[in-house]
Amino acid sequence: MTAAVPAAEPGTWTLVVADRIHTFAGPPVQALVLLDDRVAAAGDPAELRERFRPDRTIEVDGVVVPGFNDAHAHPSMTAENLLHVNCSPEIATGEDVLVELLRGEAAAVGEGRWVIGSRYDHTKTTGGRVVDRTFLDRAVPDHPVLLTHVAAHWGVLNSAGLAAAGLTRLSADPPGGALGRDGAGELTGVVYEQALFDISYPSLARGRTVVPASTLDDRLRGLARAQQMFHAAGITSMVDALCGPDDVALLAEAARTGQLTLRVSMLVAFPHYDRVAALGLRSGFGDDRLRLLGVKGFVDGACAGGNCLVDEPFEGTDDHGMQTMDDDDLRALVARVAGDGVVLAVHANGDRAIRKLLDAHEAARAQGAPPRRHRIEHCSLIDADIVERIRRLGLVVVPFGSYARFHGDKLVGYYGQARLERLFAHRTLLDAGIAVAGSSDYPCGPYEPLAAITSCAERRALDGTAIGLSQRITVPEALGLYTTGAAYAAGEERSKGTLAPGLLADFVELGRDPFQVPPAEIVDIPVRSTWSGGRLVHELP
Repeated sequence: MTAAVPAAEPGTWTLVVADRIHTFAGPPVQALVLLDDRVAAAGDPAELRERFRPDRTIEVDGVVVPGFNDAHAHPSMTAENLLHVNCSPEIATGEDVLVELLRGEAAAVGEGRWVIGSRYDHTKTTGGRVVDRTFLDRAVPDHPVLLTHVAAHWGVLNSAGLAAAGLTRLSADPPGGALGRDGAGELTGVVYEQALFDISYPSLARGRTVVPASTLDDRLRGLARAQQMFHAAGITSMVDALCGPDDVALLAEAARTGQLTLRVSMLVAFPHYDRVAALGLRSGFGDDRLRLLGVKGFVDGACAGGNCLVDEPFEGTDDHGMQTMDDDDLRALVARVAGDGVVLAVHANGDRAIRKLLDAHEAARAQGAPPRRHRIEHCSLIDADIVERIRRLGLVVVPFGSYARFHGDKLVGYYGQARLERLFAHRTLLDAGIAVAGSSDYPCGPYEPLAAITSCAERRALDGTAIGLSQRITVPEALGLYTTGAAYAAGEERSKGTLAPGLLADFVELGRDPFQVPPAEIVDIPVRSTWSGGRLVHELP
């Protein structure tokens, strides 16, 4: 079929023939003509063959759709995580397995080196109980350990890790973060938000991180593995939603050396905006492989981590969550970045957090900030007032795609059934005419777009629990989130999102037609091959 398809020489005309091709720019066709990395025409195979006299023909057996575009994920973070131990619930299926994974990593890294675990989910691996320093001390006593939660907004350190970070009972909570404590005031080892970022997130740390950075060569190896994963899910484009200088260097080196097969748009973390502004860079700088989208900010914590900022407290508590940037700093950030005409994408999950962000945008607009395609990342919990304000401002929203399905078991406990009807409100937002894009936030949720399409269309947790059924959308709408919607959210609708003439030849061959199977079965459709600019980047064996 597609095996050993050689790369096309410049100026090559290629005919692609399939059983069915959904271009998302018109009715289905059976063939595309490509010139180099762009679509030149779509239509009937015989007519296109006669008209263009192609230099080569590629025949695929499946159904073709535009390449999937994840509007908010973390490929640079994933490149780093893949160098360490994966503690996701699919692997760490229980407490004993988690201990074995950490001990195995300790044996592998060498004496005294950091043991780093990611994607830990306490609800699935340790029965809802968050592990603490005592647990990690028993598991790995002789190495500093950091175990990061799947939401990536909090983690747990053992005693050696706390000591390496210089954290003691007398340590104060950092601005925008917190240190977990027991009833006696002793540190539990849990570190929230900025307290975690200072330990292991170079893009957001206030100085050098406590955990030593990996080498560029190692991170390039991790990035290669990450790209293989993403392409195998049909992803051809992605927004890297939290880039610091080291991440920009990683992606730039991968692009320079031909190792960047994803198309990546970067959101630079807000602490580094001075560098961006000093260089006079603006949204759109770069090319079709790697470009600057804008700046990333934060208001609150994690939706699935149970610490986003909400008007009503979490179920059964008096906890309203965590604000990670105070009101004055938020207003200053929005005024400056929006005033410069640079796209600003701000993480705001809870309804209280979203209102604070909208206040800042309205103030900036009143001060003359030019309208741009600014974004609300996640925008998880909304109401009618929020929707109307977003619509008036012309903001783009980027809600989670798979969270109802993947994190549903914990969402009911945090928000209750009534609030679930306002959570990840795809139906409400689309009906209001607001631009909506699809997002995995991987590693915080599954990266596979087909799983997200099932989630958006079904709105049920893996155990079948209803997660806000009023927010279900159709399969075509869900596919649109990861194609046309994501392209619009990045300002790239003139180059991707459909297979129209003139646009990039990024497409995916699926084993079944997602428009012709029940929504519950879309998650299991095989991705047979993935193509970027007419170049094969993944094929099933």
